[in-house]
Amino acid sequence: MTGIDRQTGRSLTKLLVSSGQDQLYRMLACDYTNVLIAAVMIMPFVYEFSHRFRLYLKFFIYYAMVMLCSVLFIPFIIWRPGDVRNTLIATFPLRLLNPLLGLHWEVRGLEHIVVDRPAIVVANHQSSIDFLGMVYMWPMFNKITAIAKKELFYAMPFGMTAWLCGTRFIDRRNPDSAKTSMNAALAYVKEKSVKLWVFPEGTRSMADEMLPFKKGAFHLAIEGQLPILPLVYSSYRGFLNHPCKIFNPGHIIVTCLPPISTEGFSKEDMPQLMEEVRAQMMEVYTKTSTQVHHPWPLSEAVKKHS
Repeated sequence: MTGIDRQTGRSLTKLLVSSGQDQLYRMLACDYTNVLIAAVMIMPFVYEFSHRFRLYLKFFIYYAMVMLCSVLFIPFIIWRPGDVRNTLIATFPLRLLNPLLGLHWEVRGLEHIVVDRPAIVVANHQSSIDFLGMVYMWPMFNKITAIAKKELFYAMPFGMTAWLCGTRFIDRRNPDSAKTSMNAALAYVKEKSVKLWVFPEGTRSMADEMLPFKKGAFHLAIEGQLPILPLVYSSYRGFLNHPCKIFNPGHIIVTCLPPISTEGFSKEDMPQLMEEVRAQMMEVYTKTSTQVHHPWPLSEAVKKHS
């Protein structure tokens, strides 16, 4: 065999191998496409009949959208860092999550929160979806910021976007640093005439009773002689159950109570003020939690495992 014949043979071999690889790639691509089509076709049935899959999918969509919006909107809000008006821009697409996740928010007492004045908003804290209620009501408040634990700042890119929107981060492990941050937040609220959202329980709870309130929000209100605006979410236990992996469509009533004046109050009045505010909120929480109408209500047996 001449050199030309050998070279031709090698070329033919390479051509056959390349052709075989292309055919294999096409087969694999076809298989992946078929698997994807089958998954898309099956997903609605799995979503309908598997509450576990429904919960994981909803929270995945929720967190993915929050992170995506955090990235996309940084270029639009970075020019005025710390401005609470950035919140209206950054959270605009997130309002679409409520109907997508099957959440219907009903706000009562709206007239108490639309007044343009500095105030301390205190709300009960049940789940991370409280944030979607905040997103829903943000345009109603117009000028409002929130206090969050410092760890959330490092949940990038969400932490950066929250900081750009004026969120005040508190290091709860360092009392001196926390006090400094709280005082700075109070000065900001009074100077800019904005409202400050605080979860006085300090952590999430879906129990029948709210957790005991911490002093931070009430210290700020008394120190700044600012009114307290209690805000009460009705119970999520009729549609959300983390231990049982259930996240059904839900109806949430958010009640904005009349402002409570702290004018003339001192630190000695704080314990009584905290108890009175919590008692008012508990009364509303118990009442409104019986007035919600969930499309797929959970049974009492399931609720006990919340």
